Amino acid sequence: MSTRSPGKTREKLVSAAMELFAQKGFDKTTVDEIVAKAGVAKGTFYLYFKSKDDLIKELAFEVMPIMSMPSLNDPYITVRYPNLEGYLLQLGKEFLEFYSNKYRAQIFFHMLSVRERMKSIDSIYSQACAEILREGARRITAYVKVGFEDALIAFQMFLASLMHYLHARNCLSFSEEHYLKKITSAVIHHLKLSASV
Repeated sequence: MSTRSPGKTREKLVSAAMELFAQKGFDKTTVDEIVAKAGVAKGTFYLYFKSKDDLIKELAFEVMPIMSMPSLNDPYITVRYPNLEGYLLQLGKEFLEFYSNKYRAQIFFHMLSVRERMKSIDSIYSQACAEILREGARRITAYVKVGFEDALIAFQMFLASLMHYLHARNCLSFSEEHYLKKITSAVIHHLKLSASV
């Protein structure tokens, strides 16, 4: 009788798939390779996932930026972070820590490159993207008296700058902390200008 935990087996499959998808992409990775890397029988894969596409969709959601910022859903943000600067710095730290797992970042960028031809991934991306921008803008309005559109643009600037850092960090000559402070300052400056108009 097997003592292998169902949760551990699933984790092994997901972990193996993440590594292979990050290295080879979705198309070139086979179920055979995933189960070989996970050390399980091929039939075991289908106990947890209907198909490779189902696994891809699950991983696509798990590497989305909305999964990287738990403080975005914190109902006590203005208590924990009395000013917007501290809150944005916290979100930025969470984002960069989440993507310090290189497989997450690689899969996320791969997902962006194939979303036009993989409609299921495009749908996941569009929904998660709209949700994180809406929630980020809503949180900004808890700190600054600006219109929702201005808050949305400000959060979009913040998120886009974080994504750029992920992509170009090896080309930049300053620290993660310095970059975070600079983009946070730029977003707050934008919001101050918007509030004064």
